[in-house]
Amino acid sequence: MRTGLALLLGLMLAVQPAMAQGKTKSSPVEEAVAALGVCESFAKGDVMAVDAAIAAGWDAYDQDAESPFIRSYAATREIPGMGWGDVFALVESYPQATLGYCRLDVAEPKGAGEAVIAALAALERYQGNVETENGGSYASLKGSDNDNTLLITHWDDVGFVIQLTIITPKNASSE
Repeated sequence: MRTGLALLLGLMLAVQPAMAQGKTKSSPVEEAVAALGVCESFAKGDVMAVDAAIAAGWDAYDQDAESPFIRSYAATREIPGMGWGDVFALVESYPQATLGYCRLDVAEPKGAGEAVIAALAALERYQGNVETENGGSYASLKGSDNDNTLLITHWDDVGFVIQLTIITPKNASSE
């Protein structure tokens, strides 16, 4: 009995480092890219955006809309390596287009802000301008293959912000 217990204990101790290796901390850059993905899902009007945000660890939910042509959402989460994140998203339906908007705010963020903004600007799906001034990093970007995707992001002493707007024209057959 003792031999079996010792063997089992030995196996558990041997496996523990391997299990611990599977747990890796994500960097602020990875977290920012993932948060942008959540915003993109909301701003595109994806009907599964709330579920996708919840699956990504956000406390996400639909908000009461003021009109049948408006859907709004919110999400919050402690973003590892950065701080507390608040998301507000809005999808407005017009006769000729849908306007999707998503904003992430992290007040007093931790981490390497310049690297985060540079990484977001370097994503293949965006292009535009990055500027650094007074200790802050700022980017004004558009979709690489879609002029109707607009992204402003910055990281300064006030906070980290992702502000995304996606305008999706409605085709004639959907009217």
